[in-house]
Amino acid sequence: MKNSRLYLQLSERAVVLAGHRLVLLAAMLSTVMWCVGGVFLGLPTRWYLLTNVFGTMTTLFVLLIMQHSQNRDMHALQVKADELIRSSEARNHLIGVEQLQEADLLLLIGDRQADR
Repeated sequence: MKNSRLYLQLSERAVVLAGHRLVLLAAMLSTVMWCVGGVFLGLPTRWYLLTNVFGTMTTLFVLLIMQHSQNRDMHALQVKADELIRSSEARNHLIGVEQLQEADLLLLIGDRQADR
């Protein structure tokens, strides 16, 4: 339990940091500085390849963390929507509708339009 809480806190901080508006500016600025510095200092081509690997791994890491955060937020939102359906006078058969196949959803949409 302690590890999952730590992971949750780390992922939330990473998402907030990655989503900050200044991160894009910092990434662009560091890339330009790296390229200009590499040209003036005469860095070998291997350094540019290392930069590509590092950039790809960082992108993958941030993508996975943001996807985890988005999935968790979506599940929480679904739980809230289901609870609102249960507590209201809405039809309870709509609970869990997000797990239906697309064809079944289209049938449900057709039924709802026919009820109007």
